[in-house]
Amino acid sequence: MFKLHRASMRDAAKIMAVAFACAAAISFLSVYYTHQIPTYETRTSTICTYQHVGTYDYAAKLKPNIIYRKEMLKPGEGTLYTNIVEYVNLTFTYSFKSSPNPKSVEVGHRTTIQIESPARWLRTLSEAEAQELFQLSGGLNWTMQVNSTKVRQFVEAIDREIYGAARSATYSIKIKTEIHLAANIAAQAIDETFTPEITVAYKTDAEKGNHMAIENLKQTKSGAITETDLVPLPWVQNQRATSYIAAASTTAALAASALLYVKNKPPAQPAKTIEKLTAPYRELIAKTAQRPPETKTTIETETLEDLAKIAEILARPILHTTEAQEHIFYIIDNETKYQHKTKAF
Repeated sequence: MFKLHRASMRDAAKIMAVAFACAAAISFLSVYYTHQIPTYETRTSTICTYQHVGTYDYAAKLKPNIIYRKEMLKPGEGTLYTNIVEYVNLTFTYSFKSSPNPKSVEVGHRTTIQIESPARWLRTLSEAEAQELFQLSGGLNWTMQVNSTKVRQFVEAIDREIYGAARSATYSIKIKTEIHLAANIAAQAIDETFTPEITVAYKTDAEKGNHMAIENLKQTKSGAITETDLVPLPWVQNQRATSYIAAASTTAALAASALLYVKNKPPAQPAKTIEKLTAPYRELIAKTAQRPPETKTTIETETLEDLAKIAEILARPILHTTEAQEHIFYIIDNETKYQHKTKAF
């Protein structure tokens, strides 16, 4: 009954050890997994948004004409044919919008005008030349007048200086306003440059003939100020703590089940003494000091009892000798040797 109880306890301990080993492996994988998850999350919030807006506008004064039958032409109202345009009043307006509103704003600006003959030459005007040729006036928000006749005369003068004759069929006026803004919004500083640029191009083609093109009248540049915070993730810490507890618990349970398995190990069977082993066959055994002779055939028996049965059948004695702490029992039958070896003490 005790042996049966010990065996069942050992089997139960073995099952528990396997189960807890699997649970421990899963727990340690959980520990590894939770350590791959960051404990903080990066969150970006927008403190403010802002936008630069540069708006160009024009009104073209027309010569008496049949096609439009009007004196002024504004954007979207028709093509500016060079032959009927006397001059173009061009304006620029800058605005800055933000949310929330800025506490302070400082704006610097510079307007540059260039006249270009594509692939030939480029001329940057001085402030005095811009004032004389285009009547540039105002500060950040300015007005200017583009007189086609004056512009053509300026272009032809440069062509003659370079090539000896007027050669530029197409040419353009590049107007660039560079605006530098420094503002304070929501305790944050903005320091950047906005450069809206417009081109008044004198073109010629088969469909429209000679005409002026003024495009890209409204230009914007948007931006935002953001703030990045590291936000702790409590649930990750909780998962880690849970995985630690699970790993520790399953490891302890595995150790306990392994110890129980070892404690319930069946006791080793006591070795039989040579006297007890040979007692039933005392009359068949004869001790000898000689080593077993070499024979043509040697047959090993599993037990001394099997060897005793052979001795009775053959009516021969069992010879017993000792060699290197090993007991050898054997029977000689002509060229056949039957023997059994044991290390019983």
